[in-house]
Amino acid sequence: MIEGPFERGGYPVWTDRRGEVEVRFVGRGPAGGRDEVLARIGEPDLPVAWARQIHSAQVLPAALPGECGEGDALLADRPGLALSVVTADCVPVLLAGPPGDERLAAVHAGWRGIVSGVIPATLHALGNRVGWTAWIGPAIGPCCYEVGDEVALQIAAASTPEAVLPRPGGRPHLDLLRAVRHQLAAAGVTDVTALTLCTRDETERLSSYRREGKGGGRNLAFIWRSLPPAASRPSAPDSPRSAAARAGTPPRPPGA
Repeated sequence: MIEGPFERGGYPVWTDRRGEVEVRFVGRGPAGGRDEVLARIGEPDLPVAWARQIHSAQVLPAALPGECGEGDALLADRPGLALSVVTADCVPVLLAGPPGDERLAAVHAGWRGIVSGVIPATLHALGNRVGWTAWIGPAIGPCCYEVGDEVALQIAAASTPEAVLPRPGGRPHLDLLRAVRHQLAAAGVTDVTALTLCTRDETERLSSYRREGKGGGRNLAFIWRSLPPAASRPSAPDSPRSAAARAGTPPRPPGA
């Protein structure tokens, strides 16, 4: 069960733990890169991997900390390495294998990603999904996500018509959470825990692109598998990346 929010380092933080798997959803707070945010919420020594998100169905392996390339889903099988996605209205989806399977995944799923099939692509890359668990973080809710008919038709085709809510005399609204749940269930993932908060409505705790525009903040999602006490964390080789890249400062892509 996702618990919180807890105030940690100036951020609202929602948490869950299943065995060795740790999940964090982090809302509005001081600006900073992923490493800085993790340190402020109590994980100062945890390395983190991320992608340059592009609203695609591209799935990337994450073997070391740092940016893994352009894509919208990350896969890893190394304890002690966190995976992270950033969102501002899109849906963060975190996945963990059953006991004995150390693989993890983190997915950034906006309407374009849902239509492109980023969730099915991630689950296909994982292969056997028996016993997998999914966590869905905060995203814009059907109360606030008004779209055009063309987008609504694409979402209905990619997931379920129930993800589109007609509004008499107005434009349809999307239920992205329902669309994501449908795609997970279709792939055999039924153990799903969701944090059902609307990013646009939660003005004090969550960032929203629809509410704040390009200059707004970003929400963060993290998943990792804890190391045994005596193990060492994975480290990245030296590289000429900028300080911002090394720190994992989240970019501000349109409609994250």
